[in-house]
Formats: sequence, C-alpha cells, structure tokens
Amino acid sequence: MHAVMICSGARTPSPRLLAHPLIDRLSVITETGHTARYPGHVTVETVDDIHDVEQVLGAAWRILRHGPVDGILAPYEVGLPAAGYVRTAFGLPGPGHDTVAGFTDKYVMKTLLSRAGLPMVPFAGAHSDEQVHQRAAELGWPVVVKPAHGGGCKGVAVVSGPGEVDRWLSEGGSPGPRLPTVVVEREAEILAEYHVDGVVEDGRIRFVVTSRYLEPVLGRIGQGDPYGSYQLPLDHPDHEAIAALHARTVAALGLRSGVTHLEVFATPDGFRVSEIACRPGGGGIPAAIQQRHGVDMFDVCVRTSLGLPPLPEDTGWEDVAGKHDGVPWFGHCGLALRQGEITEMTGGDELAALPGVARVDLLSRVGDVISGHIYSASGAGFVHLTADTEEQVRERLAAVRELYTIRTAPVPAAG
Repeated sequence: MHAVMICSGARTPSPRLLAHPLIDRLSVITETGHTARYPGHVTVETVDDIHDVEQVLGAAWRILRHGPVDGILAPYEVGLPAAGYVRTAFGLPGPGHDTVAGFTDKYVMKTLLSRAGLPMVPFAGAHSDEQVHQRAAELGWPVVVKPAHGGGCKGVAVVSGPGEVDRWLSEGGSPGPRLPTVVVEREAEILAEYHVDGVVEDGRIRFVVTSRYLEPVLGRIGQGDPYGSYQLPLDHPDHEAIAALHARTVAALGLRSGVTHLEVFATPDGFRVSEIACRPGGGGIPAAIQQRHGVDMFDVCVRTSLGLPPLPEDTGWEDVAGKHDGVPWFGHCGLALRQGEITEMTGGDELAALPGVARVDLLSRVGDVISGHIYSASGAGFVHLTADTEEQVRERLAAVRELYTIRTAPVPAAG
C-alpha cells in the first residue's frame, strides 16, 4: 500500500513508521530543509509551511501524478489539519477536514463539546490582542492562555493580570495571520490530571485505557523534573467515569475510526474535559500501553489511516483489555530534558536497579546538545515499572524522580 506521511520539519518520524510492514511505498510531505532525515527509497515533497494546507495539497497532487495513494498518515499534532484537508480533497480514509478541525482547533473543539453538554472549564475565544485582554478580564484572573492550534503545552501559560498578558503576547502568543485564534480559560483548581487513550472503530470505542499523571503537566515542562503517569485498573472508581467522558467526547466530535488522546481534570466540582487529539499520545505513553495491553497505538494509527481494521483479524478485542492482568499497576516516568549540552545524566543501569523497573529506554546521553522547544512529551528517556498497589506505583515513580539527575551547560552561539 502507498501511504503519504505529513510531518513538520520539527519532528523526526519513528523508524517504525518509516518501515511499517503494511506500507509498501512511502511518500513524505515535510518542510523545506528537512529532507535529509528520510532514507533514499522515500519520495519527499517539500512545502514552506506545513500549516499551509493549500501548499500541502499541491505537494500531494505532485505525488499522485506518479500513482494512486491509499491513505494519508499524520501521527503528530502539527500535520493533522493538512492531513484532514487532503483526505477530504481526495476521498481518502481517515478523519476528514471537518472532523480533524474538532480535534486540532482548541476553540472549535471546546465549543462543540460545550454544546454537547460535556463538563468544561469556562473558556472564550480571542482573535486579536485586545480581545485576549477583554476575554481574560471577563473570565476573571488568573486565566490560562493558549494558541488554538498546537500541542505539547507550547505557548500555554497562566497569566494573572494585564501586564502578564502583554508579556505573553510579546513572546509569541499574539494571534497571527495564519493561526489567529487564542483560547482563554479560567484557571481551574486541578486536584488531579488524567489522560485517556483509546481506539475507535466504526464510531465505537473498542479499547480505552485511563491513566493518572503524577501531577498536572502545565508548569512543570523544562523544569528538570521527571514526569509520568500510571494506568488505572478497569475496576478503579475513576476509570468508568472518565472512560464515559471519553466516549461522549469522541461522539460529540464525530470520529469514526482512529486513535485518541484525551486530557481530563479532576476539580472540586467534578471531572472536566480539557482537550482531545486524534493521534497517539506523546512521549512514553504508546510504549506503556503496548507493554501493559499489547496494543501498538502507532500501528493502529497506520491501519485506520489506510482504511483497515485497527487490529489484525486474528486479534480478538475481548482479549486485549485483559492482557497482563497479573500486573495490577503499570506506570512510566519521562526523564526530563534541559536546554544546552548534557554534562551529567543518570545512567540506565542505575535506573534499572530501582524496585519494579521493567524497562528503561534512554534517548539522550552525555554530550548531546538539546535545542529548540521542550514539549510536554519531550524526554531524555523513559522508565517503565510495575507495582502491586496505587500507593506503591506512586512511590516507585517518585523513586525514579529522586534518583534521576540531568545537568547541562550553555552552548556558545555559533560565529
């Protein structure tokens, strides 16, 4: 089968995607200057800006001149809007333009979910600097401000007054000509934060796993502390309620087939839906799900993008959720990154010796230079572990945090 992957220049696709067994021929649409990361057998078309859907559509036309395409693959957040646009233009499987808009434009998303009666934190949309100030004052300080498009907590901030809004706008938060909308939300009192990862087939939820973050994500990125989450057993009192919110959210946004990643807050007033994406979760989340349940979310993403069933025909969904039930609690911890050259970092052997550790994946090492934006899912590596109780899994994840160290040195500017 021939798949076209849409990927921004900021992302390096997983080798598993570049060599997926279902893809006989792979073409890539990426941004100018980033062709060298793809092997020679891959056809690469470039655009100036992956957000420019007309440019991406033109690149897709150039690929189609050389033969038919079976599906559009967009495993990362930034490529999703263009992928939906191209699918609709060519009648290809997977979420089309309208559906993807509900999963990528946070203002559209929250508006549709609010209309459907989902419990939300109060929010408003703003389309100019002046409106950001107005909406913030109307909602009441402090507020959370974020671009309507984007992921990984990039550009998301808590602001407590007009001066902080001006600072955020001057640092790049200002609505731009291509992606002009800002979402302004009343700051919630977050008691706990969860992520829900699911598989949808023909409009039905066929697999779902609920996980709890060690602490809310916003405000911790780039601080040098590891972050992580642990999966809740199916009989956990929070799982059923949060999984039901996930099902209602998917139905409200009209996803027929694909993978989902939902964020949910626990507040004094109950659970509140935050945001949902129609792509695999970031960081170590897919690996944690695959280890615990045997479901490869990236494989599901490929299959549904090609119009195929989410799992091979010989895999029964009734068997999936029960795999590895001998391990009641499963957690993972991301090893945080810092900007600069890594001068010191805890080694894999030290981390593997901690109680309950099942697997350590190190992605960075001493001497590596870390540059660019650090997203919520960025990590120097990931530690996966098991436990017998919820208290124990939290303790073991905390032990990873206590042991892990990373130090960096500034890198002199070139020239």
